[in-house]
Amino acid sequence: MDFLKILKSFEEFVYEALTWLVLLPRTLWRIARSPRRMTEYAGAQLASQNETRFSEAISPPLLLILCVLLSHFIDLAVRNPAPETEVGLGAMVLSSEQNLLLYRTIAFGVWSLAGAVYLLVRTRRPVDRETLRAPFYEQCYLVAPFAFTMSISLTLLALDRTWALLVAVALFTAASLWFWLAQAAWFRARASLGLWRSLAAATLVLIIGSVVNAGVGRALGGTAVASASTAPDAGTKIRPSAGSAHSSMRMAQ
Repeated sequence: MDFLKILKSFEEFVYEALTWLVLLPRTLWRIARSPRRMTEYAGAQLASQNETRFSEAISPPLLLILCVLLSHFIDLAVRNPAPETEVGLGAMVLSSEQNLLLYRTIAFGVWSLAGAVYLLVRTRRPVDRETLRAPFYEQCYLVAPFAFTMSISLTLLALDRTWALLVAVALFTAASLWFWLAQAAWFRARASLGLWRSLAAATLVLIIGSVVNAGVGRALGGTAVASASTAPDAGTKIRPSAGSAHSSMRMAQ
């Protein structure tokens, strides 16, 4: 009986995973083409009690996870894995692919959380687990294509080739500009802000997410360097600080 339940669960997982092949690119395309409509769709589906909600698209948090996972696979396919950090918190993050993927998902999720919190504060609503859910889901739809494009651009940037550098800069610029404008349109619609205030709110969210990620990446790399400097030299090889900095960049990807 338990074996049949396992087979049934596996059947449902296989079907769900295969539907991602269709729904993932379609959801990303719909978000890129009409971000406001998709954020409204996310809010409406989340408020629905129907068991078939998000049947036409991938749910926002799952979409963000899949975008990070897909970009990670592409990164592994086009270049060598990141150099290992032998000591410190960086070693903990890089100790397994699961930890690294979790870190990257949370790192990009910071922008979703920053946008959701700013909206609640701006509209003078309480910030708690229930009120955060709807704006966070909507923000995940905006962050997912941004996270995927930014990750691909950083992968190309690390190839250290002229053509890759040009493509990476183009992708980085396009993703940042799209995300900034999509955020501004979202704040203008959800918080009833004027044009310039919505652009300022979008800029603030971008800055907050960037500062938090840069701070965490620097802390991880700095801890690794500090641990290396105090580690005993009983046959232990310590990588140079440049390697730690490169690891931090790869983790923040």
